[in-house]
Amino acid sequence: MTQQRSPARYPTGGDYVDALQLPGLAFADPQLRVGTVKVDDLGMPEPVSGNFASVFHVYGAAGEQWAIKCFVRSDPDRHRRYHAIATALQALHHRALVDFDYQVHGVMVAGVRYPLLKMRWVQAQGLMPWLESHVSHPERLLTVAEQFAEVVTTLEKAGIAHGDLQHGNLLITGRDELKLIDYDGMYVPEIAGLPPNEKGLVNYQHPRRGDSDYGPGLDRFSAWVIYTSLVALAGHPELWRRLRATDDDTKLLFAATDYLDPAASAAFRALRAVGPPHLVTLADRLASFARMSPSQIPALEALPARAVISSPAEPAVPATDTPDWLADHLPETPPVSRAAAETSASAPVYSFSGTHLTVARIAAASLLLAIAAGAAAGLGVTAFTTVPTAAWVIAAMTPVVVIAGSYLAHPLVAVRRKARDAYSAARQELDAAQAQARDLRASRPQLDAARAAQQQDLRDRRAAAVSQRDAATAQVRHALQQTLRGIAQRRSDQSNTQQAREQKRLREIVEEHVQRALKNAVIAKNPPRMINAKIAGTLAAHGFRTAADFTGYRTVSGYGRNDRTFIKRHPSDSGTYVENVGEARARSLLQWRESIETRAQSQAPRTLTPQQRQEVTVQLQQFRSALSAEENAAKQQARTAVDQARAKERATQMATDVQEQRMEAEAQDKRANLERRITGADSAVDAARRNVEYLNDALEPLTRVTASTYLLAVAGVARP
Repeated sequence: MTQQRSPARYPTGGDYVDALQLPGLAFADPQLRVGTVKVDDLGMPEPVSGNFASVFHVYGAAGEQWAIKCFVRSDPDRHRRYHAIATALQALHHRALVDFDYQVHGVMVAGVRYPLLKMRWVQAQGLMPWLESHVSHPERLLTVAEQFAEVVTTLEKAGIAHGDLQHGNLLITGRDELKLIDYDGMYVPEIAGLPPNEKGLVNYQHPRRGDSDYGPGLDRFSAWVIYTSLVALAGHPELWRRLRATDDDTKLLFAATDYLDPAASAAFRALRAVGPPHLVTLADRLASFARMSPSQIPALEALPARAVISSPAEPAVPATDTPDWLADHLPETPPVSRAAAETSASAPVYSFSGTHLTVARIAAASLLLAIAAGAAAGLGVTAFTTVPTAAWVIAAMTPVVVIAGSYLAHPLVAVRRKARDAYSAARQELDAAQAQARDLRASRPQLDAARAAQQQDLRDRRAAAVSQRDAATAQVRHALQQTLRGIAQRRSDQSNTQQAREQKRLREIVEEHVQRALKNAVIAKNPPRMINAKIAGTLAAHGFRTAADFTGYRTVSGYGRNDRTFIKRHPSDSGTYVENVGEARARSLLQWRESIETRAQSQAPRTLTPQQRQEVTVQLQQFRSALSAEENAAKQQARTAVDQARAKERATQMATDVQEQRMEAEAQDKRANLERRITGADSAVDAARRNVEYLNDALEPLTRVTASTYLLAVAGVARP
């Protein structure tokens, strides 16, 4: 029969761990009795301990899961409080709230019943780790913020306050559904007048919160803190790293010190600096609430928070603009207007007219005259027949040389040559720029491959650390199980029952009685048959004075005509030779001893006295306590070894995290530098291409500057 709960002392977390090893015996709830308690690496129930309770994870036989809260501190108002909270929440039936069952005599520890809280286990992630993974997804953050505002508003309209709104009591499911847990500090109208039983996490509470604020408006300041933080992170996820230490798990964005002096708070300044009007309004209102008394703070009002996601668009940079850091490294590109290009493409802008053309025409006229004179000489005109042939050749070649020289020296030919050289150089620059851009792009896979190799190395290190931890844990678990089996075997040994120990003690008492009788039987005072005073003296000289000094004898042949007899002090003794004590006298001594022993046994106690039984009981309790102490020591030693293995693994993981962050930063820097170089190379290609196009446009009209067009211009056939 179990006892009622004692208010003087509640079990510790360790007491619950011991009790829940047998859930069928410990729990009163039928579902929990057939359930399985989640265990740690040592096979012991694994608790999550808090200020008021230890929480265990129990798996039901039909696949259900529950969180079982076992209390470690007394609270005289607990029954009234939880019955009122359960009634209020069941009436509200909100999707963000978790149903629970308060059982007054739910768990038994050491034969005494204590209350427990049975809650449906929520498969969800805490707000803090959820934000670590989703802070860059503003839509999902705002979905959670809207759900939070809705449930807080619903609770206050029902006259209910949670009492400890903070990240640890907010869970997010895989569908981004918000769940509010931990109702120990909740206020409902039915418990008005009771004092609060907790103060809440300080980084979420008003600096002047007191017991008198325990009422339906208790959550207002905390609600504004959480809602403002979520909205701010949705619009500016960089605040997550900027306003928090890497390992800070006590706050979202605001700490208790921010509320004491909002004007000097880096968090409030950051929100005002980055935020659009909606976020600035939230920050200003929260800062003003920190200066008010808690009773003056208004209920949470959900602002149009989605406006914080979008910020004013920056003017687009023209595609032709070049970054300042690149401008000094690019070849200058002559500005060519579209109109000018069209003009240059549609109309000739170059002409052969000028001094060179005039000289060429004169030379051409001279050539024609020379040809005419030569023709006349060929026809026999006397005036020309006397001119030497060489003179005719010179007269003909000189105009040709003059015409050719005027063409080669013409400025248009020089311009065409320079334009063609410039175009060729520009083409080479374009080819070089394109090759550089291709090479840079080709280095992307190499960079990715190097990063992948680094990541694989880190994964291997992490896996090795986990494997080492698991191997060490398995070794500890195996050693512990062997020790526990040995202890259990000693505990269950039949020789360690009360009855067996009493029988053993009675045998010891009988043996002590017999030994006293043997010691009191002096040979000289009560000599056996055939033992006279002289023989008794000889026996005494060899140490045999009483019946307790010997246990038997042995006779050995081989000593001449007579055998020798040796008196044995104990059964394994080889014996002592005593003069004049032969086998007959030795036999008489032994018979005398046996008669004394038989008489003593018949006179010995048959049962234990009550005191002797109590002594046996105490010894048995001490034995069992020693076994329990040995068991606890073995478990503690195993836990310490497991903790050390875990600590070693965590240290390796933390060192790997640091290395990964450093490598990630280096990889990002290398990638950013590569992308900048690729961007620069692309800009260089674009600039080189524009330069080629410009020079090609400039060269296009000059393609008509040829020797044939020049001769036509000299002849007047084509436009000069």
